[in-house]
Amino acid sequence: MNKPPTTGASLLDALRLPLPRLGANQPSTPATTPAWQRQLQAIAEVQLARFPFLIQLRAVWRLLREERPDWPWLLPLLAIVFIRTYRRERERMQPR
Repeated sequence: MNKPPTTGASLLDALRLPLPRLGANQPSTPATTPAWQRQLQAIAEVQLARFPFLIQLRAVWRLLREERPDWPWLLPLLAIVFIRTYRRERERMQPR
């Protein structure tokens, strides 16, 4: 199971976005991180904060990847639920 991020962890660490690190064995610190990488992380965090649905989308995608063995029955079930919900909402929106 995934552990929640520790206090003070950045949003990118919580989402596990694949950004390059300086050393493979040691985490980078602000003193050892190049300026371009800090700027890239700041830009990514701002964009994620502006569009919160990206956080939800990434969480859903991670959950679907964990359920990969169940995809043969899970994905058709999700499609059926989506279609039924979509059609019901469309019926509600139609003028009577």
